[in-house]
This record gives sequence, structure tokens and C-alpha cells, in this order.
Amino acid sequence: MLRKFFNLFLEKKWLLGLIVLAGTVFVFLQARYILNIMSGDTLSKTRPNLIYITLDTLRYDHLNVYGYSRETSPNISQLAEDSLVFENAFTVATNSAPSHASMLTGLYPLQHGLVDNGMEISPQSPILTEYLSRKNYDTSAFIGYHAMSEESGLNRGFANFEYIPIASHEHEDKDLEEDTAGFTAFLDWLDTWSQKHPAENKKGESSKPGNFFVWLHVQNIHESYDPPPPYDTLFMPIPPPQKLKGFDEDFNLRCANDLAKAWRNGLLPESFKEPAVALYDGEIRLVDDYLGKIFASLKTKGLYDETMIVLLADHGELHFETYAHQFAKPGPGHTGRYYEPVIRIPLLIKPPKSAAVKTPARSQAMVSTIDLVPTVMEALRFPALPWLPGKSLLQAQDKRSAGDEMVFLQETPYEEEYRVVRDRRWKYIKQVDEQGKTSALLLDLENDPKENRNLLAEQPEKVIKMEAILKEWGDRQKLKWTSHKKGISEEMRKELIAGGYLRSPSEKK
Repeated sequence: MLRKFFNLFLEKKWLLGLIVLAGTVFVFLQARYILNIMSGDTLSKTRPNLIYITLDTLRYDHLNVYGYSRETSPNISQLAEDSLVFENAFTVATNSAPSHASMLTGLYPLQHGLVDNGMEISPQSPILTEYLSRKNYDTSAFIGYHAMSEESGLNRGFANFEYIPIASHEHEDKDLEEDTAGFTAFLDWLDTWSQKHPAENKKGESSKPGNFFVWLHVQNIHESYDPPPPYDTLFMPIPPPQKLKGFDEDFNLRCANDLAKAWRNGLLPESFKEPAVALYDGEIRLVDDYLGKIFASLKTKGLYDETMIVLLADHGELHFETYAHQFAKPGPGHTGRYYEPVIRIPLLIKPPKSAAVKTPARSQAMVSTIDLVPTVMEALRFPALPWLPGKSLLQAQDKRSAGDEMVFLQETPYEEEYRVVRDRRWKYIKQVDEQGKTSALLLDLENDPKENRNLLAEQPEKVIKMEAILKEWGDRQKLKWTSHKKGISEEMRKELIAGGYLRSPSEKK
């Protein structure tokens, strides 16, 4: 074809020669493009970036985007304008470490081996971070809770992994700068990264492209509900520490231990419930304000459009809901497994523009955190991983029929295993305790939205069906990587006891 171009050039047939040359270039570029697609790369565009923002203990129904009236989250609402918002999203586990491990692996806890806080993920379990690292992504994590620190093994694949705890039991000395150190560390990292990968070099030419994956885990919303000023009184005045029946020292509403003790023993004055929720909402607003700084920084640096942002909670939280049947202690907290305020979570996915997904959009599909890794793989233009149990959510409205939707949960807190299956109407919860004793709940969410009536005896056929579904699911998700439990450090033990995830020696007596 090039010879034909030169012959036409010599014959002074300029226009025809240029057409032939253009055709040659087009064929060449098309061939290059196809080869690069097959090898997993594009010709001139870098792949999208990825940010996981996991907001520990965030109830979906306390965000404005889900209809909450108090202005807790204007920046998240703004992100929703560019996002897929999922109305029926569920976690796979109600403890932080198992839940996050599933977000990073696309596997259920019984598959990746991290089934309880204080454990370490199986070293053989594949993890998204290592995959992206091999694809030349710069990887960084900013973690706010010890259960996901290096002891958990969730640091695998991260070139930069920082554990930045916040004070949770220093209620009179809360400091805004210290409380937001994780956000600051992320913003500083983003500044440094963008300086190394400017959109243009000094000559105005496009610079060498780069990619990043950042995981920001935010612990602020987790109990105790004690945001620093001005967020502590943002929504209403808060009662000061004071004498309360049943307490030797002053009762402090900001202290999770005091709040839980008073509520569980019927000592909490009714007038204290609203201020407690106001403190929780103050934590959300603090987080939202600092997320706004991150979103603004991404836009200023020209990174926002081609950055995929996944914003979600690892689990929700009970406040002052009561249930007729309890597997664990009632709230405040999230050990009241497995009720809707705990297992249902907010989930927003802002796809990169290159994914060509129409936004904003809201999905009623029942989805799970097990679906995140397949979604990321599609959005970042990597091949699907056939062994993953989840499905991509980029086209959730088109690919899921209401009749087939079910979500599953599984973890083993306190040596007690829970397995749960939930569909649009029914929820079946099965517990096997330390001694091997089995208990179960069958809940009809359509006719009993408060989840107070156990229909185990009244619906034996439904129980048999749900039990069979749960067994078939467990058989299908065969354990692929050996659970890896090790002796935890004393620091980890203290953190888990303080957070209510591990029983203290006195509680075991």
C-alpha cells in the first residue's frame, strides 16, 4: 500500500495519494489497537484509577441520598449525581475485617479464610491489590482500625500501607486535626502522586500516564459517637456527663460503653436517644466534609473523570431498635446480627467516563459487596475472573431479575458461625454456637418489617426450602484457601476488646 502511495505521488496525483496514506495509517492503528486490547492494554489511554472509600459502621438510611432529612452528607449526594446508587445493597459480614477482605478478594469469608476480626487472611487467597500491582498500579491504603492493619494480611499488594487510628475513648480531648489525619494523609499522597504524573509536562505535551488504587478506610463513624468540635453540637446540644442511676462515675453519652450499658439495662433516659443519634450524625457530617475535599482535589488535578470511586459501608449499625429474638446483645452497636440496619449498607459506584455507563442512576436490584471485584474488573477493562461468585454491577438493572435475587452472609464471630440467606421477602438466619448447637430465625420482611416474629414453627416448608438454598450455596462456595488463624498480638487483643469484638476474660466467666 505504501508503494502505491509513492507511485501516485510521483504521478502527482496528490489527493488520491493522501487518501491511500490515510487508509494505510488507519489500518496500522487499528491493528495496533486490537493487539493491545488482546494483551490487556489500550493504545494511548491509561486505565482508570480506582478508589475504595469504606465508611465503617455507616447506616444507609442516615445519608441524604437515601432520603434522610438531616443534612449529613451533601458531598456524598453530589457524588451520587455521577454515580450508580444501589437501594438494596448488603454486606457479606457484619465484622469489619471479614467484610473488607471480601471487598478486596471478591470471595466470601469461608473462601478467603478471614472469618472474624483478629484473624489473618489466607496467604494463598488471591487479592485485588496484588493483581493491580502487577498491572503497574500505584497502590496505597490508609486504614483507621487495627483489625485491618498488617496483622490481618490485608496489606498484601499495597506499596504504601498506613494504619492511622483515631481516638475513640478520649471524649473530652477530641482534636479535629488528629481525627481527620487519615484524610490528610490521603490528600498528601494524592498531591505527591499527581506531581509525579502531571497531566502535561513543561512543554505542554501529555506526560507518561500512571494509575493508582487507593483504599481509604474511615473509622470515625464507628462507636463511640464523639466527633470533635464543631461537629459534636452541629445538630443539637448534647447533655454533659452527669450522675445516672446504675453508674458509679458520671454517665457520658459520648462513651460507647456507657451508652450501651445504660440502654441494655433499661437505664437510659428517653430524652438521651435523640442526642446520641445527633452525635452519630455529626460524625457522618465530619466525614462528608472531608470527603468533599478529596473529591475537589481529584477534580482540580484532572483525575476525577477517569477515577472509579466506590463508596460504601462495611456494615451498618443498630441504634435503639428492639427485637423479640436476639442472637447477640442489642444495640447501640452492630453485634445484633443479622437485622436490616446492620446488614443493609449504602453503596455508590462512580464509574470512569470511559466505562460509558449512564449516570446518575438508581438501582433496585439486590446486590452484595461480593459483586465489587467483578465490577472493578469490568470498569478497569480487565478480563473477568471466572472463579468469583459475584457479578458486575455496571449494568445491574439490565442483568438481574427480581425473582432470582438472593444475597448471602457468612462469618464466625466469637467462634459462632452465622450463615444467612435473604431474598426480597424472606430472611433465614442460621447460627451454630461454640458447642455446636444450632439456632435459626425465619423472618417475613414483607409482613414483619420490624423483624420480631420468628416463623420457624409456622412455616416448616419455607424453612426446608431456605435451608436447602443455604446448603447448596455453601457447597457451591467450597473452601478454596485454608483459614489462617494465628495468635494475635496483645495490641490487637486490646483493640478488639475495646471495640466489643472480643470477649474480655471477665465476660467469659
